[in-house]
Amino acid sequence: MGKHPPANYGITAVIALLLSVGLILAGVIQIITALLTLPVLACKGRNAFHSIQSAVWRSIVTFLSVGLNPFWCARMVWVGDNPGPPKGKMGSVFFINHRSNADAWFSAWGITRMCHEARYVYKSSLKKIPFFGWNLQLAGDLAVEFGDKSKIVAMMENAKEALRQGYNVAVFPEGTRSPSGMLQEFKPGFFKICAELGCPAVPIVMLGTEKAWPLGFKMGCASVQVCVGEPLDCSEIEGPEQIMEAMEQAMTTIATQVLEDGDSGAPLTDPFLTKEPYPWWTPPDSIKDLPKEEQVKLLRAGKTHERGKKIF
Repeated sequence: MGKHPPANYGITAVIALLLSVGLILAGVIQIITALLTLPVLACKGRNAFHSIQSAVWRSIVTFLSVGLNPFWCARMVWVGDNPGPPKGKMGSVFFINHRSNADAWFSAWGITRMCHEARYVYKSSLKKIPFFGWNLQLAGDLAVEFGDKSKIVAMMENAKEALRQGYNVAVFPEGTRSPSGMLQEFKPGFFKICAELGCPAVPIVMLGTEKAWPLGFKMGCASVQVCVGEPLDCSEIEGPEQIMEAMEQAMTTIATQVLEDGDSGAPLTDPFLTKEPYPWWTPPDSIKDLPKEEQVKLLRAGKTHERGKKIF
């Protein structure tokens, strides 16, 4: 049994302060920018307007929460000959694995470092958080209204419109955080969009974020790798199921290559390598008496914790 990643209230207080300052500062600058760029909304449409807002917000917040954070160290890792979104008229979908609440900040930091921005898919309840919810809405991020199929369909249509106009979308295809670190089965919604539009699908693998913000309230010290792979050309792949399989294989290959690199500093006990949960993971009572193979199967299916309704 391994040791659970350390976290404490002192580190949490410092990071929470950085995040709060970033959200408030970004909100003020977003409002000023919105007033100055209203002609963009009138002339080029809402996606152009939101693109400016998204870039402003994420540049400021990630600079403070990741770039100036004394407890979090982030490093970009490029995998392949031409990693990242390709140039073209169509936007790309960034598919990101999900282990921690810190994933949104680190992935946004990485996308900003690529000199890109993206609309994030998020649960609608986050809109109620002061400043954070306002930031999300000004940035044009895509809210998921659980249980409301009509709003979900409208959100997916907005995502397709943004992609057709050349703007990027970022999504966590597992649907929720993985408590074990194992890559969970993907939800098909945005893979169907990739198949329909033929837009590029870019794999981003986050390694180490489970130490930055373990499941729970407290945060800790972490060295995180934001690993970007080569885009999948979805126009050359037969359908959404095949794109899902190709994306899972791409993420696994990227993670394996980075983890096996002696310079990465990442542990060789990572679930991407072992195909098993974190060494410190403890099975919940509902599955603790099951054989290990059955536990792993349920973990991959995301059936050992609250997952939310399957809407995508």
